Amino acid sequence: MFSWLGTDDRRRKDPEVFQTVSEGLKKLYKSKLLPLEEYYRFHEFHSPALEDADFDNKPMVLLVGQYSTGKTTFI
Repeated sequence: MFSWLGTDDRRRKDPEVFQTVSEGLKKLYKSKLLPLEEYYRFHEFHSPALEDADFDNKPMVLLVGQYSTGKTTFI
């Protein structure tokens, strides 16, 4: 009934090991998502393709709000 739950060695893949999470995400994006985005021309009507710098840079957050609403406390 639930044959897909069994240990089918033909379907099992060896896991890939990455040094960092960003390295793994970068490889997955380039091998799985980017071909789909190019096939459906996603970049023509939305954002451009992600580059290596998009995965390697530190994230930034902009806090906007009125006086005394806890922006500094958030930091």
